[in-house]
Amino acid sequence: MSWRIFYSYAHEDADLRRRLATYLAPLKQQNKIVEWHDRQIQPGANWDAEISENLDSSDLILFLVSPDFLASDYIFGVEVDRALARLKRQEVKVVPLLLRPCLWEDSRFSELQFIPRDGEAITSHSPMEDALVGVATEIRNLVSRDPPASRGTTSGQEPHRFDSSLDLVREQIGSYARLYERTRQRMRPSDARNARMGEILRKMRDLAVAAYPLLDELAKSPSPGERLSAVAILQVFATDKYLPFLVRLVGSEKPFVYYHAIKALHFAVGAIDPRSYKRLAEALDEAEGNLRNAAVGFDTRRQKLLSAAKEELATTMQALTAVSPRNDNDE
Repeated sequence: MSWRIFYSYAHEDADLRRRLATYLAPLKQQNKIVEWHDRQIQPGANWDAEISENLDSSDLILFLVSPDFLASDYIFGVEVDRALARLKRQEVKVVPLLLRPCLWEDSRFSELQFIPRDGEAITSHSPMEDALVGVATEIRNLVSRDPPASRGTTSGQEPHRFDSSLDLVREQIGSYARLYERTRQRMRPSDARNARMGEILRKMRDLAVAAYPLLDELAKSPSPGERLSAVAILQVFATDKYLPFLVRLVGSEKPFVYYHAIKALHFAVGAIDPRSYKRLAEALDEAEGNLRNAAVGFDTRRQKLLSAAKEELATTMQALTAVSPRNDNDE
């Protein structure tokens, strides 16, 4: 049975991926491997569905590690996250290949066995061909065994069934998160891209009630899209527990995400428990400082939204303190 290989790589490393595939060609010719990468997506195809399907059905996921790989929010936050989840379930083999020198020791997958095994990047070897032959040999040895047991069907059943409605919600949120990240990366900055991302956010918000139990894991997720889904939930439910999370996003995330984090803080003004007003006021002050440090003075929309939230909260707090205690003669 052929091993299905999924290449997870930065497009800056496309030439190195092609070069590696050349050294793996004998394995392909012997039907020991079937390769897939995103350049195989046909025009007009649903790229989100194509990547998801191949990522979930692969037997071997190759991380082509480089500085650009580690710097990619989508790869590091979505593909890596999904691959490691499948690895944890023992559904797939995951092998990091060190293409170019980088801080791979600080990555989430640094505990996995890298190849080349000497820890020296492929491009740093002289000659580089020796390193590529070594990598191809390692992969040949790996695919000489049977693929992981859980590729797909067992006793005629589907490869993976969700056993609870929460799992279905988690999968749908994950789908929206990946769609957001691909939209952000593949569309040029424009009103059309903002409209598309806004549509995705609205779909996340429509799931807020069902997804609320996932809020903690979404807020802690390495995926920017999943963090956005946490923001969408907090635009429907206000709680002081997640004020620090929203504040951290301001100025540190991509502008679309932290703009909606500010909107979530604004929503909290009219929805949070009055006993948390002081914490909310401190959070708004801190968010304003983060925004100032982010050097986006040319864009006043976020500043105006924060200022409006602060003014509304100050007015509300002043009105509460101005209310005199009810006496027995009040009707």
